[in-house]
Amino acid sequence: MIQDDEQLNQTRAAITHLESAIAALKRDVKPLNPNRFALMAEPAVAQIGELRALIDEYVGIKAAISLEAELWMRIEGPEIEIGDAPTSVVTALLDILRRGIQSVGEFLQRGSVGTRPTASMKEACDLRIVGWMPGSVQVGLRFPEIPRQGQESPSPIEQARDALSLYLSAASIVATGKDPDELERAIPDPAERRVLLNQIRQLIPRPRGAAELIELSGRSVLQGTIKLDRSARERVSRALAQTIPEELMSAQGVLREIDLDGRSFIVRDPDHTGQETRCEIGLEADDLLEIAKESLDHAVIVRGTQRKDSARRKIYPLRVKEIEILDEVIDTTKGE
Repeated sequence: MIQDDEQLNQTRAAITHLESAIAALKRDVKPLNPNRFALMAEPAVAQIGELRALIDEYVGIKAAISLEAELWMRIEGPEIEIGDAPTSVVTALLDILRRGIQSVGEFLQRGSVGTRPTASMKEACDLRIVGWMPGSVQVGLRFPEIPRQGQESPSPIEQARDALSLYLSAASIVATGKDPDELERAIPDPAERRVLLNQIRQLIPRPRGAAELIELSGRSVLQGTIKLDRSARERVSRALAQTIPEELMSAQGVLREIDLDGRSFIVRDPDHTGQETRCEIGLEADDLLEIAKESLDHAVIVRGTQRKDSARRKIYPLRVKEIEILDEVIDTTKGE
């Protein structure tokens, strides 16, 4: 950490020295062997990045970038850092956050989550990336600037901000491990609470995923920094169990064969010779249909209610209440 202007000047001098060393490598090594040049320059490049980050913090650049963003999302994992992170993980988590806010916004707007969100809500929730921070991947986000149309009130951006505020409030309660009763007091509507919990669960690190911690911070996070690790999955399950006062059955396996018109899919358990459970999603739960689409070819646990007719020896489809994705996309062609 730089503490005064003298240390600032020393840090700038160190950067100049390192830049001169890289320039010499570029002159002497790159024409002969570009790969060797990149390898030899790598330590100096990394050190320059670290020193520039110290300067940015001291002179206020870091603070200015931080305040420009309404929300910061940090992704932590053993193989995730700003200079070397899987694009699949980063883009998937950003999209999960976007879709979560969008689903909550739709619910606030229409009282339900449709399979086709309004164009204005999709535009309002298409968050803009305004900056990156070093270390674990940390990306700054803000809402887009959309001119108000006529006298509409609230505007789509205002609705999207309300959705983010509600999303963060619920995520904070989940992250801190508070009693599910507090979540019920904060969000008394069971349907609204179910939508929020199902969307927040998608952001929580999966049991076998690359990310181990998702951190939300910034000026929109009034509750203080929110840290979601894998232990939060169990807390979401408990909160959902309290929200849905029915005895739930579960099916675990790979989600396959989605029929969007029929609102159904199959969970195939590869460990039990292809045992299959047919599942269906009610008209009141379009948000789960969207999650099911994203879960195709993933290992999942699906929980729901199931009606049985013992007289006819008939088992009806599992009526879906929750979908929990367990890992990254897997190869489901093996053994077929």
